[in-house]
Formats: sequence, structure tokens, C-alpha cells
Amino acid sequence: MNRKIFVTGHRNPDVDSLASAVALAELRRRQGMKNVSAVSPGVPPERAKWLFRRFNQPLPATRNDLHLRVCDIMESEIAVVPAGTPLYLAVKMLQKSGSPRLPVVREGRYLGMLSPMALLARWLSADAGGSLTGRRVHSSVRLIARVIDAKMPRCPAPDELVDFSVYVAAMGVDSFEEHLPQGGKENLIVIVGDRPEIHLRALQCGVKMLIVTGDRPVEKLILDEAERRHVVILRTACDSATVIRRLKLCTPAELSGVADTELFLSSRDRIRDVKQRILSSPEDAVPVVDGDAFAGVVMKKSVTAEPPFSVILVDHNEPEQSIPGVSELPVIEVVDHHRMGMMPTREPIKFTGDAVGSTCTLVAAMYRSSGESLTPELAGLLEGGIVTDTLNLRSPTSSPLDRRMMEWLEKISGVRGGDLMEALSGIDSPLAVSPAEEVISSDRKDYAEKNLKFAVSQVEESKLSLLDRRRDELVSAMNGKIEKEKLDFFCLMVTDAVRGNSKLLFCGDGRVSALLPYDADASGVFFMPGVVSRKKQLLPQLTAIVSTVTGE
Repeated sequence: MNRKIFVTGHRNPDVDSLASAVALAELRRRQGMKNVSAVSPGVPPERAKWLFRRFNQPLPATRNDLHLRVCDIMESEIAVVPAGTPLYLAVKMLQKSGSPRLPVVREGRYLGMLSPMALLARWLSADAGGSLTGRRVHSSVRLIARVIDAKMPRCPAPDELVDFSVYVAAMGVDSFEEHLPQGGKENLIVIVGDRPEIHLRALQCGVKMLIVTGDRPVEKLILDEAERRHVVILRTACDSATVIRRLKLCTPAELSGVADTELFLSSRDRIRDVKQRILSSPEDAVPVVDGDAFAGVVMKKSVTAEPPFSVILVDHNEPEQSIPGVSELPVIEVVDHHRMGMMPTREPIKFTGDAVGSTCTLVAAMYRSSGESLTPELAGLLEGGIVTDTLNLRSPTSSPLDRRMMEWLEKISGVRGGDLMEALSGIDSPLAVSPAEEVISSDRKDYAEKNLKFAVSQVEESKLSLLDRRRDELVSAMNGKIEKEKLDFFCLMVTDAVRGNSKLLFCGDGRVSALLPYDADASGVFFMPGVVSRKKQLLPQLTAIVSTVTGE
């Protein structure tokens, strides 16, 4: 299987995570990794959209989650039994496929699954009509002709399904008629060899069909009489015993023990939600049905097999910040510049991490050290990531490597970092144009420390006064998140990158806010002079305060 590899940044994507994901995916493709692509875990922010347009690069595909779904592991290219197929041929299809069950469909609509166990249960039932020993056969002239390899004659209703009663003419002429039922001969089938006298007597009795075995000719007198009486005559090379066996298998497949009430799935079902139902099913193949249309089957072994996806994480490594569903997939690589907090992995993985200001710095350094050339367009994306994450190298998170990579990328892209910063700063911030819910979610990261759960969002804004104007609606949105997600507190950090200051809106646990080392105004908004980095300046203070209030 050619497994898909997704390169993804944190949920609520920003410029650094999107640019580094796209550039790293391209680097890995060049180095021989197949079927690798970057994804955006959510809607890209306006600044990212602008940057990608500026350098003529397509944005990565947006995905809300990476949950493994039924459509990801189902088999869609499988044999199906068309409705109306006689059971004799359907069983042959089942044997040839090697599958434990085959779906029966009518013009794409799912009818049920055909399986040996369902057939056996039907044939061994107490109902004589459906058992192996009964005389009744539910079929049509056309299906019977197909099953016993007989030439299809002309008849008024060849596809009409009828309950036939089958008799074998194995006695003498004198006792033949006594052997037949006394009334209701209009649906009788008589199986007979080369015996013209029986042929004629059967026609006179008013039977529905005469099956002549051994591929023997039928006298013209008999054929004429049959036509006059509207009796169907089928000639077959099979002997009488073979005809008897095959007639039990000429019923349409959809009427022959097809199970239509058992477990079935939708292609959009999450595997985590249906896994136990699949594993508890007695069947090895579970049908997938969307509406009433057949889509494929899920084999039980596929549910416990290695997932068809794997993941490379950029610009984060903590599960709480990942796109939903990552925990179900193997992580094969991480490129990040944040603190360590990732879940254990089953196997060793490639991990590239350093105390730099931007993940794009690390990806640029990977290009340079590997000798892979950068196009001006990719260089521009990486430069934009460094500019936004380091505030054009003014953030305290900036490192000498950030500066070296910025200089290298400027030469390749032909664009100065300062010009990029000026253009990006001119794009409307969330505070200016976005609903409160979007403001607090656009660049949010979640943390868990000492049994406390909290979220910290950050937006850049040249006019910090906008926070004061929108304080009440932002507080309402943050408190709503606290209640819904069972958080202990929520922070919104609004940063003026030009002047190098921030304001902080805090909701939740008062023990934490009381220990913040900043002055608050009358409305409870904290002013943080010189603070512009969530990662290096605010988060360490919050984690230290959490340790203090929890006594750990």
C-alpha cells in the first residue's frame, strides 16, 4: 500500500506553520518520500492567504481532522452480484472472488450480502420450499435456461418469476399422470429424457415447462403441440440428476438467503466509533452503504492493520495543539521550535528541534544543509514565516540562526524582510474585522500543566485600544470556551509588534491572574510592556504560576 503522509502544523494555523509544512513536504518529495502533502488544519488566516498569493503558491488543502474513516480503509474495487443473477452463477462468482461474502446490488443500490453461511441456513431450514429437498423452485424461464445451459425459446413472459413445482418422469407412461398432482398443473416443470410418449402425455396434462435432458432431439409433432398449448420446452446436454441440482440454484441471488438486516457502515463513519462493532461482528466483510448506494466493504483485518496514513508534525509537538485525529496515526517526524510535550512513539522518529524563533528557520536550514535549491517562491514563503514569528527579528525568541536564514532567503526571494513585515502588518487583524469567536480561536494553543487546562491565543494589532473596545464580547466568548471545554482559564494576548508591547485579557482561575506580574486597568486588562512572545515570555510565567497555585 502506498501510504499517504500528511505534513501538518498546529490547529488554528498561522503563517509559520503553513509555510514550513509546504516547504518541508516539497523537500521530502525531492528526497524520495512518496505521496506526501501538506495540509492546513483549519481555515488559513488572511495573512497566510496574502503571503501565498504574493509568491504564487497554492495554499495546502484544508482538513478539519485526520480521523481515520471507513472510506480510508474500505475496498471499493470488488466484485458485486447484479440483482437477477441466478444463484448458480452467483455462487461461482463467490468462489472465484475468494471473498467470504459478496454484495448483491440493483443498479448500484445495496440489497444485501451473499454468503455461504446464509445460503446453508436457508437450504437447511424446515421450510420445504426453501430447503434442498423441496420441489418448489422460484425462478423464471430465462434464469432456468441460463442455469441448465439451454437455448432460450420464444415465450410470452420469459422474465416472470414463478413458483414452479419440479417432477421427474422416471416411471412408465401409465403411472406418469398418477405421479403428478391432481390440480394446479399450470406451474409444473417435468424433467424427462428421450421419451416422446412422456413428452406428449406431459403436454396433455397442461404442464408449464418440459426439460428434455441428454441433448436429445424433440419430435416436430411434440414441438408443434407445445407451441399450441404454450408450453416451454428446454433442451439441455445435462443429465436429469444435474438438472435437478441446478434447478435449486436458479432463484435470483437477491431472493436466495441474502442477509439485508445485518451490520453495515457509512463511508464517513470514524473508525474509532465503529471499530468495536466491526470486530464484534461474526462476519469478516462488512458492507459500506451511503444512503442506499453500495460503496464497498471493510474487511475485519483492515481495522487492526497499520493505518494508511502517517504524519509529520511542524511548529508543534504537543497533542493538545494537533489537528484532531493525530493520536490515531503514526507520527514519523517532528520539526519544531517549541517546548517538548509530545506523546510517546512506538518507533524511533526523526526529530529536528532548536531554540529558534521560527519553524521556517529550521526548514530553511534543512534545505541548505542538504544542498537542495530553493525556488524564489518557496524562499518567500519561508521568509514570511520567519518575519511573522520573530516580528522581523525583533522578538526575544530570535536567534543568530534566524538572522542567517533570513539573509539567505532574502537573496533568493529578492524581497526584503522589512518590506514583507510592512505589507503583512497592513492586513486587517482579527480584532478589526473578525467575530469574537474567531479572534480567540485564530491563533490559539492549548496546554495542560499540573492538572490545570488552559488556552492562550495571540493576535497582532497596531492599535491595542481595539482590545478595550471589544473587551466585553471577547470575555463572553472566552468564558463560553471555558465552560464548554472544561478549561481552568483562557488568555488572549494582543501584541503591538511595532512598539514591542502587549495587552492581556484573562478569564478564569483568579489564583493565576492574581500572581501575574503586570498592572491591570479598571476593566481588568493587563498591560505587558516589552512582552511580544507567547512562547518565551508569557508561557514560562504562566507555567510557573500554575506550579505555585497547585503546590506542585
